[in-house]
Amino acid sequence: MKSDVPARLAELGRFLVARRAETSPDRVGLPVAGRRRTPGLRREEVALLAGVGVSWYTWIEQGRAPNVSGEVLDSIARVLALDDTQRLYMRRLAGLSTEHVDSAYRPDAGALAPFADNWLPNPAYIVDRYWTVVTANSTFRAFWNVAPGEQFNLVEYFFTDPHARMLYPLWEEEARPLVARFRSQVARYPDDPRFAALIGRLSRTSTGFADLWSRQVVADDACGPDLWFHPGAGRAAFQRTSLRFTDRIGLAMVVFLPISGTGTEAVVRRVAGTLGAPELRHTA
Repeated sequence: MKSDVPARLAELGRFLVARRAETSPDRVGLPVAGRRRTPGLRREEVALLAGVGVSWYTWIEQGRAPNVSGEVLDSIARVLALDDTQRLYMRRLAGLSTEHVDSAYRPDAGALAPFADNWLPNPAYIVDRYWTVVTANSTFRAFWNVAPGEQFNLVEYFFTDPHARMLYPLWEEEARPLVARFRSQVARYPDDPRFAALIGRLSRTSTGFADLWSRQVVADDACGPDLWFHPGAGRAAFQRTSLRFTDRIGLAMVVFLPISGTGTEAVVRRVAGTLGAPELRHTA
């Protein structure tokens, strides 16, 4: 007879059974008395330590809990000492959002720099979840007129730095889709107080941002066209593409590829090969 248990929930149950068998009682502070029939923890012990009803936990292992919450899974993960990769795996099997960032993770700009440099001579950078540039290659820095090692927020730069008005020849037309893409990013982390603080600061410092943010526009931020201007090389038309790292670390790499037939390849070569480093306005 065909089982009514969804395959992903059945897989979640098997995963939990395996991890429970690997967790010794002394590891979670339980006394070991006598001989156990099975290795690891009993269902009742996991349920007790996780603050979950025994019947509910049993149903989860049996694949009969389609509405299991992320909070319950996180509690179980804590008891079984699962790492972030394992927790995200459980969430996916349960049909829950995996938009989770390790709060202890701090991006290492030096270690990440080769990923952006690999796209030279084309511009590329890596941002954290707040759209703060962690590292960028030399072509991107030359177009944007920022110092090597300087970290800055893209949205804040666009609305408050005078250079952005020259960099984007169609600044007014670009502002709305930029905010719409940023709103899509913010929606991934609805309870993050740092986003609230950033939006509040931008709204106070830029009436343009505040107006567009109030319009509730939203758009996909994966890819699209970008038109830049460099005072020494001219206009450059790019196709922007976002390449996400794992959800756990919340980083994305953004690459700009020249649009064929626009002369952008020649502009990029000039910026990357003959103009050298920009006149730096900031310190790293």
